[in-house]
Amino acid sequence: MISHPIARGRRALIGLATLCTMVGFALGAVAASGERMIVVAHASANFVPLDPANPTSPRIAVLRGDPATGPSAMLMQFGKGSGRLHVHSSDYQLVVLEGTMKHWAAGQTEAETPPLERGSYWYQPGNETHADSCLTESCLMFISWSSKRDARLAESAGVGAR
Repeated sequence: MISHPIARGRRALIGLATLCTMVGFALGAVAASGERMIVVAHASANFVPLDPANPTSPRIAVLRGDPATGPSAMLMQFGKGSGRLHVHSSDYQLVVLEGTMKHWAAGQTEAETPPLERGSYWYQPGNETHADSCLTESCLMFISWSSKRDARLAESAGVGAR
C-alpha cells in the first residue's frame, strides 16, 4: 500500500506530539521534585546489554533514575522477533520511536493485535502478563517506569492475565 506524503507527515507529527507530551509530563514531575534538568542527545545515549552476560540481548540506555530501584526513564532497542509472555512489577509507559511493534496481553494472540508504528503509545499496568514483538529489523522505544524495572517470564512467575 502506498502512503500519501501528507499522511506520513501527519503520522510523524502525531508521533512527535505524543513523545513531546510524555517528555513534558516527565519534566513536570522532575521540576516538582526539585531535581535538575537532564538532557541526553541520542548520539550520547550509553546503550548497554540488558543482560550483561548476553551481549546480543536487548540494549538499554538509562536516561534518568536507576532502573534497579526506580522510577526511571530509558531507551530500549532490540531486533526483529517475538518475545515471550512476561510480567513486570511496575507500571510503565512506552512510545515507539523507530520500527514497528506489537504488544498484547495474555489471552490474546500476536496475530490479532495491530502493528504499532513510530509514535505509537501504550501503558502497561504492573503485574499484568503481556508480550511484545519487533516486526522490523530493529525497534527503538522510550520507556518511563513508575518504580523499579524488573521482568520475569509469566510461566516461571506463576501468574496469568489479570
